[in-house]
Amino acid sequence: MGRLAILTLLLAGCTPDDGRPPLARIDLSPPAILENDGYQTAVTLDGTASADPLDDPDGARPLTFAWQILDDEHRFEGSRPTSPAPVVRMRGDRPATIVLTVTDADGLSATTVARMQLTVR
Repeated sequence: MGRLAILTLLLAGCTPDDGRPPLARIDLSPPAILENDGYQTAVTLDGTASADPLDDPDGARPLTFAWQILDDEHRFEGSRPTSPAPVVRMRGDRPATIVLTVTDADGLSATTVARMQLTVR
């Protein structure tokens, strides 16, 4: 069997790269609120540092965002849980778990978690 035939067989067995999931990143600003804050402090959940550096290094294809806030009551303020950097207010009864899932144009997802800390006066 010649080189061309072997190369053809090898290439025929290859499948296209299905892509890689993006990187999900969270920045909380501020990183803590007062205990029993009563929805007083506006907190930015910033996912804009999330990216798809391997499949889309130039950032030409948009990512989609899905935020979840667990363990504390919350209200999105003038933004949605699908925004890259929504603003929320929390009751502050207990530390909240912030979950961000980022999905790329190929439909691949990555999830990361952060904790909203509570401080005392």
